[in-house]
Amino acid sequence: MKNLKIKQKMLVLTAIPLLIAVVAIMAVSIYQIKASGEQEIQNLRFSMVEDKQAALKDSMDIVKSAVSPILKNYPQSPEALSQLKETLSAIRYGDEDGYIFAFTFDGETTVHPGQPQLVGQNMIDMQDSNGTKVIAELIKVARNGGGFVEYHWHKPSVDEELPKLSYATALHELGWMIGTGFYIDDIDSSINKLQSEVDNKVEKTVLLSLGIGLVILIVMITINLWVANRTMVRPILELSESARQMSLGKMDEEIKVNSSDEIGELADAISRMQKSLKVVFKKLRQKN
Repeated sequence: MKNLKIKQKMLVLTAIPLLIAVVAIMAVSIYQIKASGEQEIQNLRFSMVEDKQAALKDSMDIVKSAVSPILKNYPQSPEALSQLKETLSAIRYGDEDGYIFAFTFDGETTVHPGQPQLVGQNMIDMQDSNGTKVIAELIKVARNGGGFVEYHWHKPSVDEELPKLSYATALHELGWMIGTGFYIDDIDSSINKLQSEVDNKVEKTVLLSLGIGLVILIVMITINLWVANRTMVRPILELSESARQMSLGKMDEEIKVNSSDEIGELADAISRMQKSLKVVFKKLRQKN
């Protein structure tokens, strides 16, 4: 800073606070947009999951009502169990990805139209890719009055393991857990889309803030340099030139005092020094 000229110092002193202000405003704006976006994402997920939960519970209530007459004939009717399995297996919805599944409380598969090869297998210890014991958790919530479980499961239409939300309830007459679920990859797709929109907003905010900040910075620097040039730089250069002329013995140039600030005080001091030197030079000439 010591080696910088006044204009350069004014440029630095003007630019730094403005840059700090622009960065601070940009940081606050980005934080607010991200916070708002995250809240919006949470609300969207909560709303979509809540809607699916309500639909799943309603579906299972309808299924239980549909199989209730069949259960009344069990165990007196030997055909009741087979009829129940056929009825549950025949229920399909949602482009074949929606179906009813059933397991005994011990974990043996009794109905699974989505993966019929599992029927007869015990799945109690089966875990998904996140380590969730899916069937054990579904049996647990079913025996406790019914409930929801999120996990990953094979989706027939795409032949891929995807996130799923299921509702399970108990058929205590049989010692079964029956349930159904929705694949919730569509929720993730909606959330990813919203997240992309939030990221775009952040990017636009950064660019807008930088653009506005750059314009303000240029305007403020231009104004400050113009003011500094008129009130500081030019008067100092004029005083410097007057001092140089005085060093050459030229005492006739008038030194104007146009302000009462430090530069004005300096001009007044140089003016008084000029007058004193004139007196000294006059006496010297008279002696000679």
